[in-house]
Amino acid sequence: MTNFKRLTKSLNQMADGTYRILRSTLSAACTMMICALTLFLVSDGASVRGFEAYMIARELFSLSSATLLVGMIAALLVEDGAKKK
Repeated sequence: MTNFKRLTKSLNQMADGTYRILRSTLSAACTMMICALTLFLVSDGASVRGFEAYMIARELFSLSSATLLVGMIAALLVEDGAKKK
C-alpha cells in the first residue's frame, strides 16, 4: 500500500502539462491496443485475404509501446522544465 500512496503523492505534485501529456498518451496507447486487438480478432492471419489487416494490427500493437515511450520522455522533459522554474 505504501507504493500506491507514493504514486498518488507524486501524481498530485506533477505539473499540469505533465499530467495532461501522460493522460493523453495513455489514452492514445489504449485506443491503439483496442484497435489492434479488434483487428487481430477480425483478421484471419493464415489467409491471404486477412494478411493486410493482421500486419496493420501488428504495427498498431508495436506503435502503442513506442507512443508510451515518447510520451514518458516528453512528460519527463516538461516536468524537469517545470521544476527548474
